[in-house]
Amino acid sequence: QARTCGCGGDKRLHGPRAMSQSAAAVDGLTAPQQESLRLFQEVTGAGQNPAEAVQLLRSCGWNAEQAVQLFLSSFDEEAVIRNPPQSGPTRASGHGGFGGLGAPLLEGPMPTVAAPPAGAGGFRSFGVGPDDGGDGQPGFFDWLSRGFRRLSDSVMNLVRALVFGAGRAGAGLGIGGPASGESLRATIAAAYGPGLVLPVFAEGNFSQALRAARQDLKLVVVYLHSPVAQHSRSFCTGVLGNEFVCSMLDSSFLFWAGDVSRGETHAVAMMVQAVETPCLAVILPASVDDVRVLGIVSGEVQGDSVVALLTSCLDEMDAHRAESVARTEQQAEDRMLREQQDQEYQEAMEMDRKRQEEKRRQADEQKEAERLAEEKRLEEQKEAERQEAAHLAREEEKRRRAVALGPESAEATARIALRLPAGQRIQRRFSPSATLEEVYAWAEVASYLPENEGKGLEVPDRFVLKTNFPSRDLTERERTVEELQLAGSNILLAEIEEDDDEAAV
Repeated sequence: QARTCGCGGDKRLHGPRAMSQSAAAVDGLTAPQQESLRLFQEVTGAGQNPAEAVQLLRSCGWNAEQAVQLFLSSFDEEAVIRNPPQSGPTRASGHGGFGGLGAPLLEGPMPTVAAPPAGAGGFRSFGVGPDDGGDGQPGFFDWLSRGFRRLSDSVMNLVRALVFGAGRAGAGLGIGGPASGESLRATIAAAYGPGLVLPVFAEGNFSQALRAARQDLKLVVVYLHSPVAQHSRSFCTGVLGNEFVCSMLDSSFLFWAGDVSRGETHAVAMMVQAVETPCLAVILPASVDDVRVLGIVSGEVQGDSVVALLTSCLDEMDAHRAESVARTEQQAEDRMLREQQDQEYQEAMEMDRKRQEEKRRQADEQKEAERLAEEKRLEEQKEAERQEAAHLAREEEKRRRAVALGPESAEATARIALRLPAGQRIQRRFSPSATLEEVYAWAEVASYLPENEGKGLEVPDRFVLKTNFPSRDLTERERTVEELQLAGSNILLAEIEEDDDEAAV
């Protein structure tokens, strides 16, 4: 059997006649129309009767996307025809509300789908009519077809994004509306009335909207739009166009909308587990890795339901905002504490560094002092050794000179008495012609003369001879004893002090 497409009744095409009509329908198409037909057949698999597909595409103005939507919606239309509602209208938000995110795809009543707009030839819809052999009563096949319809919505959105992508849009197919932002807002306003007042649509992609909402501590309200969905018009005019809803969205939320024919919007729909369009979801972007869906409504929704959802979510957002502020304050306090601890640690490290530097300086100074002391000690030791050697040399020289001086000669008639610094007295006879130099030579070696051994005489290395009275220094060493009138005199031997060096010289 072939699916039917016609006006006023059920028309079946069989055999050679059907094949000839299909060939004639395809032969008269332009190249863009043939491309739309090919895409429609690839997506739907309805390739057994091209004439029906051509008639459906022609009724949709050769819009392949709308034709695919109408073809798939025929399952739900058939279900409504066979099993009409018992009383009152059916609410299309069977998976809406505040807690319906986890509802199975095959549970709950599916919304009715309005008949497509009449096109050329009075097109009605694709579907299986009473002549297909059904008895008009719902059964397992009806339940299965409704579940398949819900599951295929998500799958077909992804297939449609892949097949009717940007590359196909340039071929004149007109697939997919504006992605999001102000362009989508203008498209919706133009489609449902020029005077329609809508909330402000956030520009950019969904990730940018989440980032902006986190920065402003706001909730994100996501609207998933489909221009061919049954309740899109009533949702846009009655809910989004509601002045109070619009005011709530603009003042307290960040509103982001997207066309489900786009790949990004389809991914968002999968994330929030949307089962039909139109769909409105409230999202809390708690962190980069924590995005929570607080509530979701879809299908035929009233403004009061959306207001209740937004109000409930605002209460939760207030709690989240208070938690976020407390967490921010705690983080600031922790950061200040860490900075204070770091500062104290740095100060302690600086103090330790200064102490270590002071210790090193003191150690260096001590080493330098020890080095200088050692150098001084060595120098003094060398000086003492040098002086000792000089003293020994002088002693040896004095002994030698004492031996060379010999005893008093027979001409020595002038007696000179000498008083040493220690009070000891010695005397010797000199020739009147002997010079004062000879007297000094005797005084220098007096302690080494044989006649003075054992007396313990102490003669300083440097001395000057003086007369007793009047006191005067005897420095004219070239003059004789007679000239100086030293015979029979008592002279003094005085040690020359350091200050008297220059005078003695």
